Amino acid sequence: MKKDIVILLIVAIVIGLILGGIVVVKTFYPLRYTDQVVSYAKKHHIDPYLALAVINTESRFNKNATSSQEAKGLMQITDSTAKEVNDITNSTEQIDENSLYNVDVNVEIGCNYLQSLILKYNGNYYLAVVAYNAGMGNVDNWLAQGILNDNLDTTDVSLPFSETTNYLKKVIHNYKTYKILYPNLK
Repeated sequence: MKKDIVILLIVAIVIGLILGGIVVVKTFYPLRYTDQVVSYAKKHHIDPYLALAVINTESRFNKNATSSQEAKGLMQITDSTAKEVNDITNSTEQIDENSLYNVDVNVEIGCNYLQSLILKYNGNYYLAVVAYNAGMGNVDNWLAQGILNDNLDTTDVSLPFSETTNYLKKVIHNYKTYKILYPNLK
């Protein structure tokens, strides 16, 4: 009888540790604004896990975030990028100084922009992520100079901007983690 209680107690502790560990991990990889992210990701034919990974890396889901470069909102988009994307796609009526703090506007523009980068780089998420951070001009130059190749499929790369190297690693790590933690998101 005493032995059975000890075994049950040990099993309960192990289960508690496993479930507690998952809860702790999910605090670092939250699901926020999921309806908008999944909806706009699907609308723009991108993987919602990639959009979540970018948001987590860019703003940690802070819709009011502003970077030192004046990038705004969840997906950290500059006014000039938002205007460029919106001029081509008419995603929203207009972009003003506060539009990018609106979750719907930010995620719509961000997913649209990410889709354009994925298309530009022939479906290569790694190159699209690098361009999202460093800009298309830099990526195009790095491809032309042989610093990057158009088949990039690893985060084990040294780019001229260490920030971009680290950014690529974080986004891809977050992407893989979201896919594991939330397998039924789509």
